Amino acid sequence: MAELNKHEFGTVILGMGIMGVAIANNLEQDGLLVATWNRTVKTNASTSTPRFIESIVEAVSKANILFILVSDGGAVSDVIDLLEPVLTKNHIVVQCATVKPEDNIEFKNRVEACGSSFIEALIGGSKLAAVERKIPLYLGGDASTVNKLEPLLATLSGKRIHVGEVGTASVAKLAMNLNLSMQLEALCESYAYATSNGLSDDQYFNVLRNNTGWNYLCEYKEPKLRNRDYEPQFSVKNMLKDIRLALATDKTDEGMTLLKKTEAIYRTADDSGLGEEDMIALYKMLNN
Repeated sequence: MAELNKHEFGTVILGMGIMGVAIANNLEQDGLLVATWNRTVKTNASTSTPRFIESIVEAVSKANILFILVSDGGAVSDVIDLLEPVLTKNHIVVQCATVKPEDNIEFKNRVEACGSSFIEALIGGSKLAAVERKIPLYLGGDASTVNKLEPLLATLSGKRIHVGEVGTASVAKLAMNLNLSMQLEALCESYAYATSNGLSDDQYFNVLRNNTGWNYLCEYKEPKLRNRDYEPQFSVKNMLKDIRLALATDKTDEGMTLLKKTEAIYRTADDSGLGEEDMIALYKMLNN
């Protein structure tokens, strides 16, 4: 792929959580990172975070492409509050936080009222995929804006899927996480059942790997389960947030029965102090 022009594709990252840091580091390697900013100034942020700037106004003045990578809808709204006085017709806001579909439509309207462009770019996968530039991006928004950003997004992700207008990508992301949340609980229960009944890790994963239930999630979480590695790739609390967003926006006739039960499991894990740990911490509630 041809080297991208920093004048055209220089980027500011707003929000330095797990994904923000991973994407910022990749952009820094590519020579496309112009500034990073976080709502709270972290200890030693100016030295540990690439191109960190404490002032969002100063950060936004340095480039036209602005990625929002914060935790939830309230945080996105707070960031846009700060952006509105300084946004121009040259800015493109790329909103990556998982929020309600209607929230992203509201954010789009606020940004466009300032003359700027807006797309949603919801991230599939977790920390390792982001570091390795393999994340899928679910995109919602004007096709011409999505196409304009394609060269930049292609450097950060393995696949871009333009779902439709703003709001549609949020629906897709919540649908995917609804699926993953239940698969992850099933994997932890299956693993706990097998090991508590005498199967070794090698026996269990050898069988699973040759079963139709084997998929990328199993492959991704196998080493973490084997090593009891609970460092978050995607945390319990973040998945709980997304489960609740899906429940809050559910429009099915009968309601999401299994998802409601899954919410209770993740809520128990969060209440038990496991919220900051990787989702496989659900295993702790089954078998220590």
